[in-house]
Amino acid sequence: MVKGILLAFLAFAVFAWGDAVVKEIGHGLDPFEVTFFGYLIPFLLSPVFMKPGDKLVDLVRWNRPWLMGLRVFLIAITTPLSVMAFRSLPFAEAFALLFLMPSLVTILSIFVLKEHVRWRRGLAVCAAFIGVLIIVRPGFKEFLPGHLAALAAALCAAGGVITGRMIGHTEKRFTLIGTVFLATTVIAGILMVPGFAWPTPHQWVLLLAFAATAFVAQALFIIATMYAPADRLGAAQYSQILWALAIGALFFDEWPDAMALVGIFIVVAAGLFIFAREQTLKRPPQPDAAPAASTQTESEASPLSH
Repeated sequence: MVKGILLAFLAFAVFAWGDAVVKEIGHGLDPFEVTFFGYLIPFLLSPVFMKPGDKLVDLVRWNRPWLMGLRVFLIAITTPLSVMAFRSLPFAEAFALLFLMPSLVTILSIFVLKEHVRWRRGLAVCAAFIGVLIIVRPGFKEFLPGHLAALAAALCAAGGVITGRMIGHTEKRFTLIGTVFLATTVIAGILMVPGFAWPTPHQWVLLLAFAATAFVAQALFIIATMYAPADRLGAAQYSQILWALAIGALFFDEWPDAMALVGIFIVVAAGLFIFAREQTLKRPPQPDAAPAASTQTESEASPLSH
């Protein structure tokens, strides 16, 4: 268990540094172009995630095609939206807005999955939105396109989680992982055409670094799930906010003011509470000697990882 948790923390640290690379690329390249090259190599390497019996055709052979198609689309467009957010917002602020995702999952679960949400999670959702208002401060600071992109990314990621729950365990792990790499590459490749510009040598280095982090981080997380249930590892994702604060300050000279730090703390605390509460509610009473079963897929545990 401990080894799995440590590997999960390492995976999300790599994800955070990958997002830092995206920010370093800046506005020199179209966000869809960044996404395309960043996911092309992971897609080509995705067969390493195959288990005995898996086939390449499993990438397009789905047991629940409509739900899988919707899930893949939602997760695929999350990455370019995140790229837009990281390019125009302070690093930690972008992460905080993306971490609104658990609250949006709770809201969507009410309307889509017809789940009953108790008052504690309801208060946490309200707190998260208050935290976002403190960060954005509409009317007191400029509302940038990056704010909208971050909120849209959080909503799409939440939709990916909901469709993942609806799919359950009907699809293979290679299918769930590989189709995201494939769809992200294809969708970004099509959308990058109008604004395509050939990368400079420096940009090529950054794009390769982004691709490497995307692949290595996903591989580390999958290895982590071999030592601990995926649903126990989701909380490690919130360590990214600490990396964001440190990277933003040291490399981009971004120092959040006191109000922004308060808003970030509220959003992250609300997300952690929702995560902990869901783990408590979905764990049925069992004999002390029986291990708790995981009901969360590997891909669901890290919906904002890209």
